[in-house]
Amino acid sequence: MSHSIEYRSKGDGRVSDLVFRRATADDDPRILELFRSSFGREMSVNWWKWFSYECPTGLNRTSVIEDRELGNLASSYSLLPIRLRLNDREIKASLGNNVNTRADYQRRGLFYRLGQFALARERESDARISLAMPNDPRSYHGSLKTGWNVAWRLPFLVKQKCQLRSHRCRQVKQFDKRFDDFYTKISRNYSFIVLKDYKFMNWRVVSRPDTEYAKFVCEEGSRLRGYVVLKHFDEMNYPRTHILDIQAETDDVLDELIAAAESFAHGRHELNMWTNPRNPYNQRFLDQGFYQRDSPDALIIHFNYGKEESVQDGPCWCCLADNDVY
Repeated sequence: MSHSIEYRSKGDGRVSDLVFRRATADDDPRILELFRSSFGREMSVNWWKWFSYECPTGLNRTSVIEDRELGNLASSYSLLPIRLRLNDREIKASLGNNVNTRADYQRRGLFYRLGQFALARERESDARISLAMPNDPRSYHGSLKTGWNVAWRLPFLVKQKCQLRSHRCRQVKQFDKRFDDFYTKISRNYSFIVLKDYKFMNWRVVSRPDTEYAKFVCEEGSRLRGYVVLKHFDEMNYPRTHILDIQAETDDVLDELIAAAESFAHGRHELNMWTNPRNPYNQRFLDQGFYQRDSPDALIIHFNYGKEESVQDGPCWCCLADNDVY
């Protein structure tokens, strides 16, 4: 599905033949160049191939605007297929990623037009809902104009001066098939949660080419009872540790996982984790000495069939591992 439009630039009067179309693997070098031009930094070829072509839930669906006159890409908009549990049922969904527009083409409404084009294609894949966690104010406000809605803000739970603590968790290199039974059981407690299996988790936090994650599990005999995924992150001389994802069968298991996370973050300035108003672990973290700190982050949702659906009462989960950036 593609079509062409003509647009007269207000700046130089030039008429450009802009084609909205689905990207192919042949576009990869130009997508990487577009990212570099838009953000002033490199996107790794290995990262792009890993994220776009190796995810167990399917290929990253990228739409682009091509300037046929100049031979470059003006904008790109990607949506990765994921599975979502929403109100007691599993649905097909997608995760927005790699949304950008070259500086020369900004302020022409192309973000809105490409968003409409890409999201309409999601209906062809039966993706009922698309999720995104914009890390740029321009993307956030542009998405709202395209019809996305804010599900909830994502403040951080934060603990500083983490200490070494004893715990019963074991660090592992990857997840095994026990993860599937555990996650199937735990996900039934939620009204909203991204669904994962051990193959998806190992793709996300083991095979990623540019980032190292620490993975701890809590076990009872041969049975998996909980896990936590962590990452060190240094920015502006402020070393911190992120909890990327955490799930536990009981409060006691959660306490063990928090102790493992604190020990891993010992010597860093802080340990933090995204939260939301319906995070079932909020109080337990507060009891463990964490405090809540506001952030500009938010989970936004697009209903691709036009019919909005509220999330029923019950726990909801959204974590840094559900994002493509962290």
